Amino acid sequence: MRLRCGFEAAGGDSPVNIAGVETNDLRLYYYDYLSFLEPRAVRTFTNSLSWQKRIFDWNPSERTIVQLRDFADFGNAFADSSPHDRLAFDIGPLAHTFETFPASERLYSLMNHELIHEVQGDIANDRDRRWRRLFLGKVSAEEKHPESLLYGYLTVPRHTTPRWYSEGNAVFFETWMGGGLGRAQGGYDEMVFRAMVRDGAQFYDPLGLESEGRKISFQGGANDYLYGARFVTWLAYTYTPETLIAWTRRDAGSKAYYSEQFEHVFGIPLERAWQKWIDFEHDFQLRNLAEVRKFPITTDHKLVAAALGSVSRMFYEESNGVVYAAVRYPGTLDHIAAINTRDGRVRRLAYIKGATTYTVTSLAYDKTSGTAFYIDNNRAFRDVVAVNVKTGTKRMLLKSARIGEIVFNPADRSLLGVRHADGLATLVRIPYPYKSWTEVYAFPWEHVPSDLDISADGRLLSATMSTDNGDQYLRVWEIDKILAGDVKPLSEYRFGQSVPEGFVFSPDGRYLYGSSYYTGVSNIFRYEVASGAVEAVSNAESGFFRPVPLADGRLVVLTYTGSGFVPTIIDPQPLKDVSAITFLGAEVADTYPIVKTWQVAPPSTVDDQKLIIAKGPYVPLHSLELANAFPVLQGYKNTAGIGYHFNFEDPLQFASSRLC
Repeated sequence: MRLRCGFEAAGGDSPVNIAGVETNDLRLYYYDYLSFLEPRAVRTFTNSLSWQKRIFDWNPSERTIVQLRDFADFGNAFADSSPHDRLAFDIGPLAHTFETFPASERLYSLMNHELIHEVQGDIANDRDRRWRRLFLGKVSAEEKHPESLLYGYLTVPRHTTPRWYSEGNAVFFETWMGGGLGRAQGGYDEMVFRAMVRDGAQFYDPLGLESEGRKISFQGGANDYLYGARFVTWLAYTYTPETLIAWTRRDAGSKAYYSEQFEHVFGIPLERAWQKWIDFEHDFQLRNLAEVRKFPITTDHKLVAAALGSVSRMFYEESNGVVYAAVRYPGTLDHIAAINTRDGRVRRLAYIKGATTYTVTSLAYDKTSGTAFYIDNNRAFRDVVAVNVKTGTKRMLLKSARIGEIVFNPADRSLLGVRHADGLATLVRIPYPYKSWTEVYAFPWEHVPSDLDISADGRLLSATMSTDNGDQYLRVWEIDKILAGDVKPLSEYRFGQSVPEGFVFSPDGRYLYGSSYYTGVSNIFRYEVASGAVEAVSNAESGFFRPVPLADGRLVVLTYTGSGFVPTIIDPQPLKDVSAITFLGAEVADTYPIVKTWQVAPPSTVDDQKLIIAKGPYVPLHSLELANAFPVLQGYKNTAGIGYHFNFEDPLQFASSRLC
C-alpha cells in the first residue's frame, strides 16, 4: 500500500541528497553525484527484468526498489525480497581477481545476478499471494516477534534458503545472461575443483559447507559461490537447464521449501544428488589433469611447508630469503608477513583491517628504506599505511584516501596508485613524503586500471586495463608522458576477455611476467615490451599467479593447492604447446544450445526516457508506506493478549514506524 509519492509530494531539495526516477516496474534512487548513471541503470534493469519475467514466468508483486550509492571503494550489491523487492549497488569498480567476477560491464552483470535473487524470493503462487494479502505484504522475521518467522515462511517461502542455493543459481543464470561470461565457465572454479581432486581435499556436504566450510577454509563465504555454482552447473548438464528453471519457479503444484521442490523436480533427494555430483567431479577433473599432463608439467620448488591461504603481491629479498606479503588464512588475523623461506619462521609486521578475499590488500615495497606500503580498510574507504619491515613500526600516511593498486617508483620515491570514487577510477601520484596525492588522469566509466608496476629505472608504468566492452589489455606507458597527461600507451596486448593479472617488469625492464587463463589454466606469460610478443613460460597442473622475477631469471610465483596458495620458485621456459582443459560450463552449452540464446540485450536497446513516469528529489517522510501487518502475542506480568503489529517504512529505510 503506497501512501504518498516522495517525488510528487515534495518540493525543493532532498534532505538526504538523493534523487530518483520511477517507471512502471522500477523505483530508482541515487545520490546526486551519481545522476550520470540514471539512464544506464534504468536501461539495464528493464532488459534484465524482461528476461526474468519471460524465463521464470515471474509476475513481480511490486515495483523493484534500486539504490545506487558509493559507500565502498569496490563494487558490490545487496538484494532482499522481503518486505520489499530491494536492490542496493555500491557502484565502485569491480575486482576481477582470478576472474572470480565476469569482465562484463558492472551494472549489467550485477543487475542480472541480483534480479535472480529477487525472483528466488518474490516469485509466488496463489497460496503465497493469499497469505500476502492477509498480512498486507511480505513479512520479514523480527527478533521481537518470533511468530514472524512463520509469517515470513508463509509469504516468502523461498526467502529462507542456504546461501549456496541462492548464489549458485544466480551465478549460473548470470553467466548465460551475460553471453557465457561468468563463473559457470570460469577458470578459477575449474582450478579449485581440479586441485581438490589432485590433492585429495575434502568436499563439503551442504550442511558442512555452511558450517565448517566457513570456519576452516581460507575462502570462507566464497565457497557458497564455488560449490553452489558448480553443483547447479552439474544439474544443468546431467538433467537440463530447464529443470533449474522448474526448481526456481513457484507453480501451482510446486513445493514451498527449496529442498522439497528439488526432490519434486529432480526425483532424487538433494543430499544424494550432491554426492553424485562429487563422484562426477572426481572423474571429470581426473580427465582434465590427464589432458594437462600430456605436456611436461613445470616443476616448482615450494618455499614454505604449508599453504598460506590468500596471498597478496609478493616481494622477495634474495639476500636473506625473506618473502614480504599480506596473507589471509583461518586461525589468525589478516596481516603483513615476513616469511623466512630458509627456516620457516614468520614475523607478523602489521594487521590488516578489512582484507579482501583474494588480493588481501595492495602492497608496495621500498627495498632501500625497508618500507612496506599497504592499504588498510579495504572494504570501505581505503587508507594508505607504511610499516618498517625491520622494526614493525606503523604510520598512517593518507586516511580515507580511497587509493589502492599502489606501486613504488624507485626513481623519485613516489607512489602511484588508483583512486576509486563516484564509480570512476583515477590514476594518482603520491609524492614523497606521502602527505598528499595529486590526480594524474581520470579514466572514463568502466575503464579501470589495476595491477600497476614500474620498471626498475622508473621509466615505464604497466597495468591491466579493463574496458567498457569487457576487453582486457596489458598496457605500458612512459611515466613522464602519462604524468603530463598523455595516456596513449607505448605498447599493449589485448587478452580478449581473459584478465591479465599481476604483470611485473623483469629487472632489466625488457619483459613483463604475469598470469592469465588465456588457455583455460592460469599459466605464466612473458610479454616483450619492445616487440609486443607474448608466450607462455609455464605449464601448470592447477595454476600459477603473481610472479616475482629474480636476478638469475627464475620466478617466485604462487601455486594453487587444495588448501590455498603456496609461494614457490619455477624456471620459466618459453613453451610452444600447453594443453587446454574442458570447462563444465562449455559442456552444458554444447549439450544444451538453448543457454546460448539466453543473453540479455545490451542497455542501448532501451529508450529510458519513454519509460520514466516520475522523477525528482527524494524525501523519506513523504515516501512512507505500509510494509506489512500481522498478529502478535502480547504479554505483561501475568496477562497475555493478542495484538496487531504494523510496519511502515520508506523505500530506502531512512524513516520507519512500528505500531502495535
